[in-house]
Amino acid sequence: MGATVFERFTDQARRSVVLASEAARAHHHDYLGTEHILLGLIRERDGAAARSLEAFGVSAAVIDGRLTTGQGEQARSGHLPFTRHAKQVLEQSLHETSLLGHERIGTEQILLALIDDGESTGARLLGEVLPVDFDQLRQHILRQVTEHRLTAELGLGPTQVTNVRLTDAEHELCVAAAAKAGQRIDVWMRERILDAARAGGASTE
Repeated sequence: MGATVFERFTDQARRSVVLASEAARAHHHDYLGTEHILLGLIRERDGAAARSLEAFGVSAAVIDGRLTTGQGEQARSGHLPFTRHAKQVLEQSLHETSLLGHERIGTEQILLALIDDGESTGARLLGEVLPVDFDQLRQHILRQVTEHRLTAELGLGPTQVTNVRLTDAEHELCVAAAAKAGQRIDVWMRERILDAARAGGASTE
């Protein structure tokens, strides 16, 4: 796995990997797997991934309780090697970041990559406790990302943000329409809302 992936991590993403390593050592594992990455994402409370998982009632305690503990008395010193699936997840997070048009890799992109790898231990554990399917979780994450980016890019305060709740089907329609227009969904939705507001204002004059 290239160093460029880690170089593009946000501070929260880096801390989540550190927390993942600590989780592996706490269970006396001599490797860092996707199950540890999942725990790290949840325990990095400032990350978007933790907020999304907490919204569905997924806690670190629940995941931690499902991990087996190794037989060794001491954790391995030095850096723990990533499992094959863990490497794939972190590499895929770069692709998820590119799809969203972001420069930095955040915890949300790592979580998106993790749920895409359905064969990994982390995805299996999450699937056992998640009350919704992965498609619904993905839609929730993408909505949160869109709302956050729109707020940040426009420099809006809390009173200047209007949250629009869409069903999964409605959100998918908007995503498809934005893609057809060659725009990011947040830009596309803002333009549609402003167009409707201007049209409504003109009709009342």
